[in-house]
Amino acid sequence: MANLKTNYLGIELKNPLIVGASNLVDNIDGIKKAEEAGAAAIVYKSLFEEQINLESIQMQDELEEYDERHPEMLDIHPNLQHGGPKEHLYNLKKAKENMGIPLIANLNAIFKETWVDYAKQIEETGVDALELNFYATPENFEDDAKSIEDKQIEIIKEIKKAVKIPVSIKPSYFYHNPLNVIARMDKEKVDGFVLF
Repeated sequence: MANLKTNYLGIELKNPLIVGASNLVDNIDGIKKAEEAGAAAIVYKSLFEEQINLESIQMQDELEEYDERHPEMLDIHPNLQHGGPKEHLYNLKKAKENMGIPLIANLNAIFKETWVDYAKQIEETGVDALELNFYATPENFEDDAKSIEDKQIEIIKEIKKAVKIPVSIKPSYFYHNPLNVIARMDKEKVDGFVLF
C-alpha cells in the first residue's frame, strides 16, 4: 500500500484527509465514524463568541420576562448566569479523549482579549492545534483594509505568545487581496493557512 503520510501544522498525519468542522463531527459518534472511515484528523466545530453572547442575552431576557408582573417575582428567581464557553470546551475535551487521531479546534471571537482568553482555554482541553477563523465586519466604513488586517495581525501575535499548540489561520475570502493577507500573517510565524 502507498505511503500517504503527510505533515500538517507540524503534526504527522497518516494521510491528507482532514474532516472539516461540520455536523458530521459535532459529536463523539460522528467523530468515531470519521476516524473509522480513514480520516487522519478532525477540525471540531467552531467556538463562536457571537453565539455565546447572544445566548447569554436571550437567557437573561427570559429570566427577567416576568419580573415586573408581581413584586415577589424579583426575589424568587435564582441568580443564574450563562455558562459561556464551558459546554463547548467540555465537548471538545471529551472528543479529544475519545479519539485516536489529531483534533484541531476552531475559534471565532470578536475582541482581542477574548480571542486570547478562548485560545488559552481551548489549549487546556488537550487539542492538537488551533484554527483561527478570521473575518471582519467593518464597524466603521472609514476603516481601510490595512487597518482591519492590522487588528487581526495583532490578535495573531497575542495568541502565538499565549499558546504553545500550532496555530493556523482561516481568513475569509472577502478580503480585498487574500494573498496579501496571507503574506502579512505569515510573517507572524503562523503554522498554516486554510483557504475556503
